[in-house]
Amino acid sequence: MNLIEKISALTISTAPSVTAKGVGANAQATLYENILNWSVGAGALVAFIFLIVAGFLYLTAGGNAEQAKKGLQGVLNAVIGLIIIMLAWVILNAIIGLLGGTAGTNA
Repeated sequence: MNLIEKISALTISTAPSVTAKGVGANAQATLYENILNWSVGAGALVAFIFLIVAGFLYLTAGGNAEQAKKGLQGVLNAVIGLIIIMLAWVILNAIIGLLGGTAGTNA
């Protein structure tokens, strides 16, 4: 087998299989993983911005107990939100992995 035959065999064998429903079965799992990663990233970004705003509110309270309480509650809510987002990401990655996806493998 010459070099050109080896390259063409390699290219054909690694191409995604096309079925009657579209590109191979992993395309749907990859789509779900991409949606999951973008959603988690967007949620984490929003929670982080909320954490910064609430921390700024707390730091600039200047002796106003009501504003300090709002800032502290905002920081607590943002941290809880980040924890929930991280747990959701872990759980959904585990589910995708069990269903045959490649979540968490950085493939």
